[in-house]
Amino acid sequence: MPGKLPRQASLSCSGSSPDQRIKLLVEYGSLVEVDKALAIKLYLRSGREMLRMANMYCDDGHFESAFILYSKFITLFVEKLRQHPDYKLAPQTDLADLKRKVKKVFPIAEAIKLKLKARYTEEERLYIEEQQHLAELRAAEEEKRQAALEQQQKEDEELAKRLQEEEEAGVRTEQDRKYLLLREKEEERLQEEEQRKKNQGFASSQVPANAADGHINNGVNASTVAGAATLGGVAGAAVASLPEPAAAIGADRLHLISPPSSAVSGSALPPPPSYSQYLNDIAQDRPQVPDRSLKKNLMTQDTGAASQPVPSIDRSKKPSIDHHMSLGQFGGHVDGRLRKVTVPASLMTQFLLAAESNTRRESETMGILCGKMCQGCFNITTLFIPKQKGGHDSCDMENEEELIFFQDEHNLITLGWIHTHPTQTAFLSSVDLHSHFPWQKMMPEAIAIVCSPKFQETGIFKLTDHGLDVIGACREKGFHPHNKNPPLFEDCSHVEVCETGGVIVEDRRH
Repeated sequence: MPGKLPRQASLSCSGSSPDQRIKLLVEYGSLVEVDKALAIKLYLRSGREMLRMANMYCDDGHFESAFILYSKFITLFVEKLRQHPDYKLAPQTDLADLKRKVKKVFPIAEAIKLKLKARYTEEERLYIEEQQHLAELRAAEEEKRQAALEQQQKEDEELAKRLQEEEEAGVRTEQDRKYLLLREKEEERLQEEEQRKKNQGFASSQVPANAADGHINNGVNASTVAGAATLGGVAGAAVASLPEPAAAIGADRLHLISPPSSAVSGSALPPPPSYSQYLNDIAQDRPQVPDRSLKKNLMTQDTGAASQPVPSIDRSKKPSIDHHMSLGQFGGHVDGRLRKVTVPASLMTQFLLAAESNTRRESETMGILCGKMCQGCFNITTLFIPKQKGGHDSCDMENEEELIFFQDEHNLITLGWIHTHPTQTAFLSSVDLHSHFPWQKMMPEAIAIVCSPKFQETGIFKLTDHGLDVIGACREKGFHPHNKNPPLFEDCSHVEVCETGGVIVEDRRH
C-alpha cells in the first residue's frame, strides 16, 4: 500500500498563479449533471457519500479533493438537483437535512480555499526561486561548457602546431641526411677525378719525343699507353655518371637546392636540398585535427534518432458520464487510473455462509460493501446485509434507511455490492448491469462481486466506459438483451484481494 503523502499532489501547474489554480478547482467542482432517469433517492444517498468522502480527504490532508467534493455537494443540492422531475416528491425531511448540511459546508469549503490559496502562493514563490536557481545553474553550465570548448580548441591548435613542427623536423633530418650522402659522393667523385688527372699527367710526362716509332722509354710500349688511355676513358665515363644519385631525390628539385656555407671551396657542389617543396607535396596527407562540429552534428543526429515522439492520449475513450465523486485530474492520478480497492479474501467466504440458506432454495442473496479510505486507497471493512426480497434470478433491498443510518453512525462509504448466482456462473446479467450502474455512477471505483457456489466461481466486475454509456441511455426494465460487442462489463484491475484482514458482517435480515 502506498505511503501517506504529507500533502496531496496537484496537477495544477505550480507556475500558474494561485488565483488561476483556485479557479480550476472551482470550475471542476461545479461540473455536476443530474440524470433525470435516476431515482431522486440515489442523489440523496450520493450527497451523504460526498460529505463522508470529503471528511476522509480532510483527515488525510488532501484538501484539493475535499474542496472538490464539497463544491460538488453545494452545486448538487443548491442548484442542479432542483431540475430533477421528482425533486418535489422527495422526502422533505431528507431535503431539510441536506440543506442544513449545505449551510455547514459553505464555511468549511471557504476555509479550505483560503488554505489552498496560501499553499499555492508559497508554492509559486518556491517555483519562482527554483526557476531562478535553475537559470543560474544553466548559465553556469553554459559558461563552463564554453570555457571547456575554448580550452579544447586551444589544445587542438597546440597539438596541430606540435605535429607540424615534428613533421617539419623529420623532413629536415631526412633532407640533411640526403645532403650529406650527396656531398660524400661528390667529394669521392672529385677525388677520383683529381687522381685521374694526376695519372694522366704522369703518363704524358713519361712519353719520349721520338715515340713515333711506337716505343716508350723505360720499356713502356704503345700498347701500354693505349691501355692507359682506355683506362682513363673508362674512369672519365664513371666520373660522368657520378651525379646520377642526385636524381634519387628528384631531378626536378635540384635547381632549388642552394649550397651551404660549409661547402668545399672551389668545388662545384650541388645546392643543399630544401624541405619546403617536400612539405607542400605531402600537405594533403598530413593528419588533420577533426572538425569539432562533426561530433556535434553526429550527437545531434543520434539524439534525434533515439528520441521517440511522445504518444498522444486518446481522450475519446474517456466515459461521457460524470461520476459525482470523481476527482478527475485533480485526484493525484494524471492518467485517470482508478484508486485501489482492497477486498479481504474472507469476505466471500463469510458472505456465502450467510447466504447458504437462500442458496439451498436457489434464491439470490445480496449485500452492500462498506469501507473507508486510507492513504488514497479504499478498504472494504464491513459487509452490510440488508432486509431483502430475492428470487432465483434477482434480489432487491428493502428498508434502505437502515443502511444510511448505519453508515452515518460508523462513518462508512459505499464501495459496491455483492450477490450470489445460485444456479448460474459468475457474470453480470442485464438486471445486474442496471443495478450496478448507480453505484459506479456515484463512485467510479465501485465494484460488483458475483459468487457462484454451484460452479465455485467468483467474479469482481465493473462496467466498461462503453457499458456506462449504453446502460445510462437504456430505459428498459427487467431482463432484456444487450449487444455484448464491445463488452459492457469487465474484470476489475484496480482491486486487490488480501489474504490478511477480516470483515465485519452486519446482517439485518433477522
